[in-house]
Amino acid sequence: MISTEVYSKAKTGCVAGLVGGFALFSSFFWIDSEIGVPFGTFYKAVGLVVGLDGMAAIAFGFFAHMLTAALVGAVFCIFSLSHRMLRISSVPKGILGGAVTGLQVYAIFFMPITLYVMFPAISEQATGLVPATPEDMRVAQILLETHDKILWGSLVLHVLYGAVMGLFSSMILYEEYHMKGKEKKEKKEAWKKFESEHWPST
Repeated sequence: MISTEVYSKAKTGCVAGLVGGFALFSSFFWIDSEIGVPFGTFYKAVGLVVGLDGMAAIAFGFFAHMLTAALVGAVFCIFSLSHRMLRISSVPKGILGGAVTGLQVYAIFFMPITLYVMFPAISEQATGLVPATPEDMRVAQILLETHDKILWGSLVLHVLYGAVMGLFSSMILYEEYHMKGKEKKEKKEAWKKFESEHWPST
């Protein structure tokens, strides 16, 4: 019973996480446009860390982003089972919980990885410590110069992702919790009716 419920919540979270991830797809291109770098630079920077380049780096970054989005969504919904107060029983609660989750992911994972893994790798490319074309070096230099804008923009996008994820999770789970509550109420009313009909009154 428990394993089935966990699987159900994980599946719901994966779908909601992917919806949130796709919702941010165009937003990453907006950041690229704002700082004056080619479209897909964000994903390419992720692929750069593992030694890829060109379209391979962009594809790797995209799939890594979507996989992470689905994983975060699954954990979000599974964690909601740990306590009654955490259950995603309404849309506002889902949006708020998702936004808080987005902030946590930003602080715990995105910031350390960006500051201590991605930016050092970008710095090496900008200074020519690793083989790179003049265009790649120029883009890397822009990324370093606009790192504050990137970090603030990413903060907003993480909150947006969490809110969208929470919204879709709550839309799916609200109906589930509503039906369970209705079933419990019907069983309780049926039991009361049985008592009144078969038990002697005192």
